[in-house]
Amino acid sequence: MNATMSASHIYRASHYLSRQLILTRDDCPFGSEIRIQFDDSPAQPAHASFAASMQQMSGIYSEVLMQTRLIAFSLKDHNISSKNKYLSRRFVCVGQSDLADSALAEELIQSSDALHNFGQTLVIAFNELPLSAVSFSEKKKILNNVYLLKDHGIEIAFDGYNIDNESIEIFTTLNLFDYIKIPLSTLDLSLKLTGNPELFNRLHERMTMLTHTTKVAFIADRVEHAASHILARALPFEYFQGSHYSPADNLLN
Repeated sequence: MNATMSASHIYRASHYLSRQLILTRDDCPFGSEIRIQFDDSPAQPAHASFAASMQQMSGIYSEVLMQTRLIAFSLKDHNISSKNKYLSRRFVCVGQSDLADSALAEELIQSSDALHNFGQTLVIAFNELPLSAVSFSEKKKILNNVYLLKDHGIEIAFDGYNIDNESIEIFTTLNLFDYIKIPLSTLDLSLKLTGNPELFNRLHERMTMLTHTTKVAFIADRVEHAASHILARALPFEYFQGSHYSPADNLLN
């Protein structure tokens, strides 16, 4: 790994987990996402070792996956409504560069197998594209592990798609992603600042094209208010997430 590290490799002292629902277009629960949130305390001084950082992140991911399995198990025999039967996906946010770790990939596969026994599917959501910030050998490890996860029935989501970032195109042509998440708060601001419908039309066209050519499903993320909800409904999103629909729950403090 070169000097440019992902944010997940910064050694933090405190964290908590948050969970939020993901809904279908007809407002049925589709899945829930667990995200690692770090507090605002300063990062560990520079002398903190990279190994210590990786050890901490390994422990946090184990914690996340344990919470994911517990949530799935709690619904296994629960008498839930007909709407909730669609809540079958468990999204876990993972740093892209962390996927170079074979031990983490194996732990993800084991968790996926456990979730399948509960009628659930594990989805790994990662961002930090493009991969230019990591070495060729690390890039190869990441892609190999991603395809290994897919071979074991794990679905992959890209978190934080930017319409102006063309680097994602190579990954969509490889059919890497099952889902692409677009933050509506950022998109809504861009549309207001430009006042130009060209951006909206360009995004609609690209989403439609990718849906037809790669079968990827789009998730409207960070839908915080009614205006963003209206914008999301005007675009070909299949799923929706944000405080407009449900607040994020803190699992651990």
